[in-house]
Amino acid sequence: MATLTDNVNVNEAAIAAISDRYDEPAWLRAEREAALRSYAAMPFPTEKTEEWRYTQLKRFDIAGLELAKAPKDESISERIRMRIADSDAEGVMVHKGNQVVLKQAQIKEQGVVFTDLRTAVREHEELVREHLYSVVNATQTKYTALNSALWENGTFVYVPKDVEVELPLGAFTTADSGGIGLGRTLIVVDVNARLTFLDEYTSEPFDERLFFDAATEIVLKDGAKLRYVSLQNWSRNVAHMNKLRAHLGRDARLESVTVSLGGDAARAEVESRLEGPGSESEMLGLYFADEGQHFNQFTLQHHATERGFSDVLFKGAVRDASSATYSGMIVVDPGAQKTDAYQTNRNLLLDQESEVVSIPQLEIAANDVKCSHGSTTGPVPEDQRFYLMSRGLKPEVAEHVLVTGFLHEVMSRVTLPKVAEYVERVVQAKLGVPGVKEKL
Repeated sequence: MATLTDNVNVNEAAIAAISDRYDEPAWLRAEREAALRSYAAMPFPTEKTEEWRYTQLKRFDIAGLELAKAPKDESISERIRMRIADSDAEGVMVHKGNQVVLKQAQIKEQGVVFTDLRTAVREHEELVREHLYSVVNATQTKYTALNSALWENGTFVYVPKDVEVELPLGAFTTADSGGIGLGRTLIVVDVNARLTFLDEYTSEPFDERLFFDAATEIVLKDGAKLRYVSLQNWSRNVAHMNKLRAHLGRDARLESVTVSLGGDAARAEVESRLEGPGSESEMLGLYFADEGQHFNQFTLQHHATERGFSDVLFKGAVRDASSATYSGMIVVDPGAQKTDAYQTNRNLLLDQESEVVSIPQLEIAANDVKCSHGSTTGPVPEDQRFYLMSRGLKPEVAEHVLVTGFLHEVMSRVTLPKVAEYVERVVQAKLGVPGVKEKL
């Protein structure tokens, strides 16, 4: 059985160094110290842990890694510049290691805050203190405790009441060295406000191994609406862990898309807690593993009150002896009547060496609900492949058409057109379409 071991660099001295370096307020230092205590008390997940049962745990080991230091070079690579130019984001921030190397935004709407989390603690302390750790915190998992204790910087967005941010905002996270990297995103959308946001993780290849632990907290007040895209396309020496969790008020709506394409291994935990009546959560996911990659997805739709609607659709493909795991849970609390919840996972196996495990689950404690879940895993249908080949398509082209068609159901619902086009190009490159890889 795979077992994970702890890291000697995760200690009180590390917290003291961060707090002293940035002259943090006493409340934040106390939160970090409490998180470290939670981290020390929690065991790492094992193969007996239900949500981690089919995860290749050793790929997420942090033993022997140092905490990430400042980047070797604060310049922005051509890859990142191309991604910024080819994204839908108008307001942009770039994190490299523990540094902010670019921040540019011309936001016309009054009162909107789009800055790094370190600056937000200093300039908007009461707002940050109210919401930081309210959604993702040290009590949840070993890895959220690690992030809560030792994050150095991240992104903060606040949209005031009744304000609609016209242009999409985006944060790009990259790295040029290994170790344990930590990033945190805090998004607060106030009453009846609206926002579209892109969180992207990408890097050029570098020699050392990087474990990146990300946490994304989303607070949607009554009537707020957020379109959120998380896109992970790290280089192959990276293991990526991300907890994305949202709390939704009355009549709030979240549309989230989680895309996993890069890295050696990645685990995406996508969770919504519907706290206000009439709230809605649509969570889409897309993943494509090749060349031995391992992708792990976990979703939670937690209906805590009445008349909530949630829909999960995660679709993925695996090839080249790769593997993927999906585990999803719909939880309906007592009293959460008139809940309407759906959960779907679909997978394509593109060779006999690859493997997918899918575990959809329900936990319902109310009696007036509509809930369903479904899962399918199988190879490309041979009759469809034969039909395309009979029309003159080569076998590899027929496979490309079928795979992109299979994933199109998710890609077509991505509300950022340039992001959708980029994801399709990465999928084409993984399928070996000539001339595509050079353009990424």
